[in-house]
Amino acid sequence: MNIPLNRLTLLKGVQELAKRDADLARIATTYGPPPLWEREPGFHTLIHIILEQQVSLASAKAAYKRLEKAVDPLEPKNFLLLTDEALKQIGFSRQKTRYGRELANAIIDGSLDLS
Repeated sequence: MNIPLNRLTLLKGVQELAKRDADLARIATTYGPPPLWEREPGFHTLIHIILEQQVSLASAKAAYKRLEKAVDPLEPKNFLLLTDEALKQIGFSRQKTRYGRELANAIIDGSLDLS
C-alpha cells in the first residue's frame, strides 16, 4: 500500500508514533511535527541526497554542482557512463559510487519506478 507523504499524512504518522512512544510524544508536544521538506522528485534528487549523507551540506552542494557539470542531463544512463575515478574526483566515496550506480541500474531495469 502506497500512502503519499504530505502534511496530513506526516501529522497522522507523528500522532501514531506519539501513541507508541512516550519520548516521541513529549517531543511532538514540545516542538510539533517535523517540517515537510519537499524536493523535486527524480533521479537527480536521490543522487543529491546520497551526496548529502555524512558530509556537510556545503560539501554535498559543491559535489553536486561538479556532477551537474560532468553529466548533462543528469539521468541514470549518463551517470553510468562516468568512471569510478571520475566520480571520486567529483566527490563520491566508494560507497556513494556504489549506491549511485545501483540506483541508476534499478531505474533503468525497471525495478525502481519513480513515476
